[in-house]
Amino acid sequence: MRPNHQEFADGVKLAAIAAVSAVLTATVVIGAGRTLMPQDEGLAAEQPALVRVALR
Repeated sequence: MRPNHQEFADGVKLAAIAAVSAVLTATVVIGAGRTLMPQDEGLAAEQPALVRVALR
């Protein structure tokens, strides 16, 4: 049987691999989404201005 510290080190390695995989997957998915569904730049600039409202 292996020592406990070796099992802990293996767990840390697996957690690091999982974290790196999650970041890379998110990067690829977000990049693909922005490529396939580009946002119109003019649409974002045409947001209505803020209107002042007085509370009574």
